[in-house]
This record gives sequence, structure tokens and C-alpha cells, in this order.
Amino acid sequence: MRYDYQWPLRCPDPALQEALEIALDYLQRTGQAGARDGTDRAVAAAILDAWSHSVKHPLRLANAGILAVEQAPQRLPGERRELRAFD
Repeated sequence: MRYDYQWPLRCPDPALQEALEIALDYLQRTGQAGARDGTDRAVAAAILDAWSHSVKHPLRLANAGILAVEQAPQRLPGERRELRAFD
């Protein structure tokens, strides 16, 4: 599947887009991402961070994006995190 993502770079490396497609395909096939649940932004941010730290291979970049989602704290849809003081 082709994902259109606007990378914040003048001339983005084609490896970024390839990595995004690999990671999102994997996450959707494993049920960890929906079609429009914002996962693409989190994955892209992790991929861009890894790329900026000299990771250039598409599979390594994709792995960084996948790990960002898999290691994120799980929340239920609509769940709000509230901090409560003890009574």
C-alpha cells in the first residue's frame, strides 16, 4: 500500500518513504495500526529520528518505527490519563 506522508525535508531520502511503507504495512497486518489512527505520524517521527542519527538502511529505519509503536504505552480508544492525588 502506498502512504503519502509529507516529510519535513526539502529533498527527502527515498529510504524514508520505503521505511514508512514497510513499517505501516507490518503494523496494519499485525493489527497494531488502523488506517487513520495517527500511527503514521508516530512511525514517521521515529524513522526521521533514526535517519538523523545516521541510520540509512530502509529495514533498519522501518524497525525503528515499528519499535516506537510496539514499545509505546497501550491505551484504550478514548481513554484519558488522569493524575489523581491520594486522599
